[in-house]
Amino acid sequence: MRTKADALALALAAAVLCIAPAASAMTINYGSLTLSGGYQATHFNDVWNLTAGDLTLSYTIDMTGVTQPAAWSTSWTEVGIRQKGAADFNPGPSNTYQGGAGGWMTSSVGDLTPNPNNLNLSDKHNLSASGGRGEGDYDAKVPGTVISPFGTNTNYGIWFDRDGVDPFQAGYWGVVNGDTYNTGGVYDIVISYHAIDAGLGTMFATVNGIQTGFYPGAWQNAQPGDYPAGLSFKGDMTQMQVFAGLYAPPGADYGSVGVSDITVAGTLAVPEPGSLALVASGLVGLAAALRRRAGKA
Repeated sequence: MRTKADALALALAAAVLCIAPAASAMTINYGSLTLSGGYQATHFNDVWNLTAGDLTLSYTIDMTGVTQPAAWSTSWTEVGIRQKGAADFNPGPSNTYQGGAGGWMTSSVGDLTPNPNNLNLSDKHNLSASGGRGEGDYDAKVPGTVISPFGTNTNYGIWFDRDGVDPFQAGYWGVVNGDTYNTGGVYDIVISYHAIDAGLGTMFATVNGIQTGFYPGAWQNAQPGDYPAGLSFKGDMTQMQVFAGLYAPPGADYGSVGVSDITVAGTLAVPEPGSLALVASGLVGLAAALRRRAGKA
């Protein structure tokens, strides 16, 4: 004879199977991190599904704490998304076009010698999908379409100047006080992710509102020919987590980097059908156990 507990458990099991949770679009702020070397990395547990909707990751990175044991020496900071279970720094295969486990922004420093009267290369921010690769892999001009890589060393929106420039340079196309120069080593970064399919996506970024671009030939005092520019990346687009990490070469002090106001807007992944079936099966088993117990009472 079916008891009330039996009926309740069976009803809950049916509800789990028939009313599966819908994909949930939301915004989450993960707060702030301070990263220092040799190596420090972490990730956040939420799992995001890019096939259910685009994802936007924004944060502020403060690089004023970076020190240089020698000229042009650097640490590397990575903030982005990686496939669940992958490493929290350089996830996926190394030195591989499109990588295999996510996409991120790599931030480093170049020449930190104060030079307030010239446009110089203080801080670098470039999208990455695999460790050991450079900006030559940029291969998208619009989200959702990948073309042959076109990135070059003649670019815009990758290198930034911490202090001033001379008046002539301040008049160049795209040179913006407080955004491309006079940055003070602090940058607001926004990365926009789009899934082409379950295994391939594209990402575009702005740094202080500045988009990335590349000059197919020599530099010109004009908008780059390839602008804006993005990067493709591989991985399981249904199972992505936000990560952040820093690596510095051993044997010297490279200081620290602050990453604050880490905010994600996207669609959270929902439980797999198999896991829902397990829950329902467990509830049915509970009903049977309750029935047996009631028979012994």
